[in-house]
Amino acid sequence: MENNLIYQLYIPYTGPNKNIIREGENGFPDWATIGMKSAQAYANKIGVQYELSTEKTFNAPNQLLEKCRVYLDPYFDQFDKVLFLDLDTIVSTDDNIFNVNINDVGLVQDGGDGAPRGFIQNIVNNIESYGGVKLPKSKTVLNEKRYLNSGVVLWSKQGRIKARERFGGLKEINRYRETLKLNEQPYLNLMLNLHNINVTELSNEWNRMNYMWKFEIPDGKINHFLANHKNRMLGFK
Repeated sequence: MENNLIYQLYIPYTGPNKNIIREGENGFPDWATIGMKSAQAYANKIGVQYELSTEKTFNAPNQLLEKCRVYLDPYFDQFDKVLFLDLDTIVSTDDNIFNVNINDVGLVQDGGDGAPRGFIQNIVNNIESYGGVKLPKSKTVLNEKRYLNSGVVLWSKQGRIKARERFGGLKEINRYRETLKLNEQPYLNLMLNLHNINVTELSNEWNRMNYMWKFEIPDGKINHFLANHKNRMLGFK
């Protein structure tokens, strides 16, 4: 029987306008508390372990790049698969995502109708130029380059070990951050392509962004709320 884990991360934001993020008595904003409770309940339903990290563990250049701990830290080698879930997600299914067949890693394409195409294209251009690589075509969204959302990432053990061995560790993370001033999602997309990681594009039902919802109603197995939509979470439990 597999030993699997759902992992989440909350490190207080320290950048511009940090005062707009209001933390409650438990130290978490309301939206983060809701996302955490949702992930914990899902872990209990499907019989996997759950962990929340609230500390920086390897001195990443910012709190979002701390997500790289999932593959950098040998601590996770005890698990067969690890599902990283952003805290601004709500799980609305009893289906077990760990039963989805992947090789190294599984993510959802961040694209399709309603996606912020100009914003995504600008990031793709930047990481392609920086890495000297061309992103492949998406297998789930026609006529788009593969640019994946890192808010829901399903890692196999072999995928995490490959990433640790090939990505260049903290030294490369710092070089990337200093050069591009971008966060973890572009970094992960770049590294997956530079280092021949076997990516499975998951159905977007596993990471439904707000622009994917029909009639603006969350309709996925996992629904992902962008920063300017976190207020919606308070009424969606």
